[in-house]
Amino acid sequence: MLTYLTRRVLLLIPVMIGVSLITFFLLYFVPGDVATTIVGDRASDEAIEKVRAELGLDDPFHQRYISYMSNAIRGDLGKSYINHRRVADEIKRRFPVTIKLASLSFLITVVVGTTVGIISAVKQNTLLDRFVRSITLIGVSTPVIFFGLLMMYIFGVWLKILPVSGIGNGSFKYFILPSTVLGLNSAVFNARLTRSCMLEVIRQDYIRTARSKGLSERVVIYKHALRNAMIPIITNMIMTIGLLLVGSALTEIVFSLPGIGSYTMQAVFARDIPVVMGCFLFQAFIFVFANLFVDIAYAIVNPRIKFN
Repeated sequence: MLTYLTRRVLLLIPVMIGVSLITFFLLYFVPGDVATTIVGDRASDEAIEKVRAELGLDDPFHQRYISYMSNAIRGDLGKSYINHRRVADEIKRRFPVTIKLASLSFLITVVVGTTVGIISAVKQNTLLDRFVRSITLIGVSTPVIFFGLLMMYIFGVWLKILPVSGIGNGSFKYFILPSTVLGLNSAVFNARLTRSCMLEVIRQDYIRTARSKGLSERVVIYKHALRNAMIPIITNMIMTIGLLLVGSALTEIVFSLPGIGSYTMQAVFARDIPVVMGCFLFQAFIFVFANLFVDIAYAIVNPRIKFN
């Protein structure tokens, strides 16, 4: 297992280099002038050229990339062009907000999605199953922005029982709406996957054998069927963690949460290259490690899978 983990960790290096290279390439050749964005359209040509020289924007692509990556390896992700704050410090300050949002959303995804998927599979082709499939189809088709605004209106404006933006003093109630929106959006995918996996398993011969032995339906479903259907479900769950951590930008923007996602989007619009690069590298790091955890979880759940 140690050899397997070492090999997988080493494979992360070219992945991270590829992500950084592609991101830097896109930011380098995207239309527009960063210096003009910083000093404003009305600034003189001399002022713009001065900013370009100070930030090294006139340097060749390869020189800027090597310089940035050499600093990034040492943990220096640079400073924002806009507010001159260290990117690493900002990520460190904002990441707890994203973790809290993603954790609550993941809990909702697992509990709601898995439970609904199992019930829908066990009650296949019943009225309950048709209702669940209709709800999940609506959930898959509903944009996060629309769902978020709808929840804000119902619980924040109409019922006035929950705050609709910001984090206040960090109280749990400020995360209820955004985590529900983000969690239910992921839960519908988890429910549909769980239902499909369970339906495939409960048709197998060993499930019929277990029932013929007189085992209770609860034991058959949860001990035999669910356990053998868990590999794709666990894959989806672990990948969902990475997606929630790196894909919460829209939710954070809608609910004005100062997390990594909203920080990244603001930097993209402002063409704040150090911030965009730093956030993308950090999020890529999280995502590739989520893939590593998926492979480890495979072997834990199913002993037939070896660390080759």
